[in-house]
Amino acid sequence: MVNVNDERPVQITPSQAQRLRTPMMGMIITMVVLSGILAVFWFLNPEPDVTYSRDEDVHEAAAWTDDVTDYSPIAPDVPEGWTANYARWETRTEQGVEVWEAGYTTPDVNFLGFAQTDHANPAWVNAETNMAPATGSITADGMTLETREEGDRRYYVLDAEENSIDGTTVVISTDTQDAEFQDGLDAILDSIGREIPEHDDAEENDD
Repeated sequence: MVNVNDERPVQITPSQAQRLRTPMMGMIITMVVLSGILAVFWFLNPEPDVTYSRDEDVHEAAAWTDDVTDYSPIAPDVPEGWTANYARWETRTEQGVEVWEAGYTTPDVNFLGFAQTDHANPAWVNAETNMAPATGSITADGMTLETREEGDRRYYVLDAEENSIDGTTVVISTDTQDAEFQDGLDAILDSIGREIPEHDDAEENDD
């Protein structure tokens, strides 16, 4: 006796097919309506055409840093339109050096920053200048700064022995053009050794 499986295709009636199509059409219509609503909200609330520019308060950060340093941290009065990207007191564990540093963006979207310490060593200076080779020197305010260059970045090293104001080592790094650089250099050198006003919290604690 041989068993034969009689597999016949499943047939549905037109009314059954209509009932199957109805939920699917409903889902499609719902998705189209939701997409339309989302598109309306998107066009009514466009992304604001605003570029965020970070601007740290270097003088306030310097006032806090002044509590832990044996020298007055540099807090330059940079030209109007310059914005500070960072202002911080950090420990370079690789070189064993504690550093006060700040960096600025100029109106021409160039960079100028400085790093200051009273415990500089050759390894730290090389790290701050990205191992750039020495190219000469400049003289400003009666002090000699070694110049180094690497690509578009220039570095100016004021060695502690050349710093007749407070004996700290200052490394300036920049890609600014001549006028912007001169403005930044003057502001930095003018602020070396300048007394830092106490921040508000310190004044409140003294009262």
